[in-house]
Amino acid sequence: MNVSPAIGRVVSCRMATLHELQTVYGSQDLYDMLEVIAVDVHNETLLSSARG
Repeated sequence: MNVSPAIGRVVSCRMATLHELQTVYGSQDLYDMLEVIAVDVHNETLLSSARG
């Protein structure tokens, strides 16, 4: 089964399972989770560059 990149990203980052995305969470929840992931990646990049 193929999933969208957005769903794949949320599942691979362990923010939610595929089953949860299909049964519990709505599309707004998916986009909120993607935003959290983006902020986490941004923050980690800033920390990495600050460490040298």
